[in-house]
Amino acid sequence: MAYERSRNSGGARLLIGLVIAGISVLTYFSRRTTNELTGETQYVKLTEQQEVSLGLSSAPQLTRQFGGATSDSNLAQYVTRVGQRVATRSAAAKTKYPFKFTVLADRKTINAFALPGGPVFITEALLSRMTNEAQLAGVLGHEIGHVVARHGAEHLAKADLTAGLVGATVVATSDPDRPGDARAKAALAAATAQLITMKFGRDDELESDRLGVRFMHEAGYDAAQMGEVMKVLKAAGGGRTPEFFSTHPDPENRLEQIAAALKGLPAGGELGADEFRTNVLERTGASAPREEQVEAPPEEAPLPKREKGATESTIKISQLPDEARDTLKLIESNGPYPFDRDGIEFKNREGKLPYRPGGYYREYTVITPGERTRGARRIVTGANGERYYSDDHYQSFSRLVP
Repeated sequence: MAYERSRNSGGARLLIGLVIAGISVLTYFSRRTTNELTGETQYVKLTEQQEVSLGLSSAPQLTRQFGGATSDSNLAQYVTRVGQRVATRSAAAKTKYPFKFTVLADRKTINAFALPGGPVFITEALLSRMTNEAQLAGVLGHEIGHVVARHGAEHLAKADLTAGLVGATVVATSDPDRPGDARAKAALAAATAQLITMKFGRDDELESDRLGVRFMHEAGYDAAQMGEVMKVLKAAGGGRTPEFFSTHPDPENRLEQIAAALKGLPAGGELGADEFRTNVLERTGASAPREEQVEAPPEEAPLPKREKGATESTIKISQLPDEARDTLKLIESNGPYPFDRDGIEFKNREGKLPYRPGGYYREYTVITPGERTRGARRIVTGANGERYYSDDHYQSFSRLVP
């Protein structure tokens, strides 16, 4: 008899759990909309007006949490000018969000973030680690990307969905006679929800990187400096992880995506090194050597001295070994790659390729049949779409042509 009651009770719990899960899923998918700027199909909980209201109401509390806004009005005005330039001279201007930029007085926490509806924040600690205005534009463009892509509203909708599914799991699997078992299953469900949320967060960061590159380029800045931001932040972390990376994917995993976003964009653009030094570094007590602020040389600038035997030869893609053409296909599809080091920065130490700023080139393995290691064959790509082939481990290169 007790067994019969337990079985009936279990069936009822399962039914209730399925109902809760069904309602959660239906509610989530009923919130479907298309983002006019990105073209992405999204599921959002708030209207744009509600996003603005939420951001404005939350901003004061977050400002206090980070030690308040900076007391340096000139610094605040400078960051606002750069932010408004990115917001008004790019596709972000097509949105209705009233962007507001706040410099936080926190000089220890390296961070930047945005709230739904337009508030964007950056700490003095992060400002002092950068070296030019283009890098600042990249960080602000990234945060503007979060706003226009409506990531906050998406997360709220996803939070409702995951909460509903976790609740459904707990109800369906709980056993009043075994409370410890129910708690274990609830913990497992919550962990699963956390993993889902983490994945969404990483995707959002990569999308904001791409939008940030686009916005800073449209505003007239050197978009390649977005890659330099990743390096500056990683170096600033030392042996620990900056707060910026606790919510953002590791920079090494993002540089390749940034390089892909730079493809097709013309090289160059404004750096604003002197303006940044005057308005930020000298005001925050930081310093940046002037020699680090030199703009990348134009295409016709003299190349570094080449070793004897180096050539400017070209090779048609159709003439490449089959393995090299396979590598090109992997690059086009963004992997998966056979070796962990595929996609890392190629530093051009030998000077065999035209000089470009750090992070511009990436290298990929061309498999050598019978070779258990990476071998000597590589394809190196440039941020503007250049592709080079080397079959002697960087001693010589041929530029790939159709």
